[in-house]
Amino acid sequence: MKRECSQIQNKIIDMYYNEFTNDSTKPNSHIENCSVCSAFRKKLELSLNYMDSLDTIPDIPDLQVNIAELIEKANELKNKRKNKLELFLFITTSLIFSLSSILFVANLDIKLLVYIQIFLYFNLPLVLIPLYKLKLSRR
Repeated sequence: MKRECSQIQNKIIDMYYNEFTNDSTKPNSHIENCSVCSAFRKKLELSLNYMDSLDTIPDIPDLQVNIAELIEKANELKNKRKNKLELFLFITTSLIFSLSSILFVANLDIKLLVYIQIFLYFNLPLVLIPLYKLKLSRR
C-alpha cells in the first residue's frame, strides 16, 4: 500500500468521525481514482452502518443473563447431588448397623450387645466431633 493511500485512509476515518477540517477535494479525488481507497471507504461505510444498526436494537430482557442466578442454580444442583449421596450413605450405614445388631443378638447373648451399645454411645461422640470439625476445615 502506498504511503499516500494510508494517509488518505486516515483522512477518510477522520471524515466519518467529523474530525477532518481541511479541504476535502484532494481526498475525494484520490478516492475516486484509487480502487484500494474506494474499497476501504465502502468497507468503512458498511461497518459504520452495521454498528449503527446494532445501536438501534432494543434491549430484550429475555436475552439478559444474570450470572449470579446461574451460579446459584449450579450450586443448588451440586448440593442436591451431595445431599443424595449423603442420604444414600446414611441409609446404607443404618441398614448395615441394624442388620448386624439383629444377627449379633440372634447368635450371641443380648447382654454383650447392650454393653457394646453403651460403650459406643459414650465414646462415639468423642470420636465424631473431631472428625466433623476436620471435615469442616477442609471446605
